[in-house]
Amino acid sequence: MAEIPFASLKGLAREFDELQIEYAFTGGSIAGLLLDSPELTPMRPTDDVDVIVEVLSRKRYPEFEQRLRDRGFENDARLGAPMCRWVFNTLTVDLMPTDGTLLGLNTIWFDYALATAVDCVIDGESIKVVSAPAFIATKLAAFSDRGEGDYYGSHDLEDIITVVDGRAALVKEVGTVDEKLRTYVRTEVANLLADPDFEEALPAHLPPDSGSQARLPQLLEKLNTLAGL
Repeated sequence: MAEIPFASLKGLAREFDELQIEYAFTGGSIAGLLLDSPELTPMRPTDDVDVIVEVLSRKRYPEFEQRLRDRGFENDARLGAPMCRWVFNTLTVDLMPTDGTLLGLNTIWFDYALATAVDCVIDGESIKVVSAPAFIATKLAAFSDRGEGDYYGSHDLEDIITVVDGRAALVKEVGTVDEKLRTYVRTEVANLLADPDFEEALPAHLPPDSGSQARLPQLLEKLNTLAGL
């Protein structure tokens, strides 16, 4: 696996704009875009791009798929590929509709994430990405759904810690969002902190150099603040 070049996201964004699809990039491929100084944080290698898209109804989903095929997207036929996975040029793209019943996905917070998506400028071009609070909420939901309590190996948890550690304004941002989302983040983070194994695993999610490890107290302080919002 390798880090997805941010420039590749611009090409995808152009396709979605041409198709007039409401979209927002999410997942590990855009975590670096949410950091204050991404060059200081080694990013998790990932081989796919996650995108939240709006599909209005089950009846219209086949039409949505055909429009994608007409633009050069292909269903991923590789063994084990989920139903939401497509291939576009050299990119593997997971297109996740806000209505999770269409593909059997857990899409809690996807509507919110799409509605609150923000513009991110890459080399003069704007793309839509989920806001930092929505990113944290969707990743907490993913960890709850599939993390199986693996505090060391979960990519979802790794992405959460990366953004909490690397975005100074995150706590303030979560403190000003919709009360329902704020309550969800508070509850889920508090549940994590209640398990001593979680705190024990935190150093593994920071870079190994002494300067990065020295941020552990600040990371814990941020997490405790999130759990108290």
